[in-house]
Amino acid sequence: MRKFFIPAILLFSISPTLAPAADLSVPNRLELASRDGEVTFIGGVGYTFLRAEEIVYDSAGNRVSALFWESEAPVLTGSLHARFAGPWTLAASATVGISGKSRMEDYDWLDASPSYAFNDWSDHSIHPDTELNHYFTGDIALGRDFEIRDSLTLNLHGGFKYTDVKWTTFGGSFVYSENGFRDDIGNFRDSERGISYQQKFPGVFLGAEATARHKGWTFSLQARGGLNFKVEDEDHHWSRDLRFNSDFGTLPFVSLSGRAEYNLTKNANLFVAANFEQHFHKIGDVRISEIASGAPVEAFQDGGGLEFRTVTISGGFKMKF
Repeated sequence: MRKFFIPAILLFSISPTLAPAADLSVPNRLELASRDGEVTFIGGVGYTFLRAEEIVYDSAGNRVSALFWESEAPVLTGSLHARFAGPWTLAASATVGISGKSRMEDYDWLDASPSYAFNDWSDHSIHPDTELNHYFTGDIALGRDFEIRDSLTLNLHGGFKYTDVKWTTFGGSFVYSENGFRDDIGNFRDSERGISYQQKFPGVFLGAEATARHKGWTFSLQARGGLNFKVEDEDHHWSRDLRFNSDFGTLPFVSLSGRAEYNLTKNANLFVAANFEQHFHKIGDVRISEIASGAPVEAFQDGGGLEFRTVTISGGFKMKF
């Protein structure tokens, strides 16, 4: 089966600015209460590197198709962080990808392949004209601050996260095995739409963020782990009038991020940040239907796999109100 797939990103920053407290379990109530209602806005621009994989398996579990999508794209990042009821916090963040440069490579292991080893592929196509239709990731989290010492704060939190990404390929070149092994070499028309591919990752997570302050600098490190649920992808093969929908159930994900801030004024900071996120490989069931009519064609269990990861760097302003 020949398919096409692509990868943009994100960086969220949630950074409470807190006063010192006496110990981990009992924060200084007067200091925290004085910050009730404080709102922090963080806005920035950045660049993200996306990589996604889409795998197709036969009934024996052999990999018969693998598509690798890579994107480099500018992103806009923004987040709001609010303190209420003493040590409790509420934060919301979002990252949106903007166009960028993308590429997709498609490998197949069909009848002409000597084996299912990666280098024994029978068909291979390259699609440098790949469009990132959209990339969005956002989350909302409820947390609690613990003042460990004067210059160090720990925020424990949990919440909901959603990621949605879609690409489309146009044109490209191919090496196919039509009448022999890798005997057919050619190009698609530049304007020919090949495949549109979309992944959706709703999920829940738990996380911890440590924030340290030293003179005019603030440093934050955040780690999160979670579970995506009802993960889906959708693949349109336009020239074949076929749509592939896969359901993957639940799959785990992790993210790590760090940020360095410099205080310009009491309420304004400059920051630079980096984020890594990994949604792990999972195998799911596939349904095939006609695009035009929606009529079902075929369904098979454990026929599809996916994976997704991002790396984002960004910078911008942080303002307290």
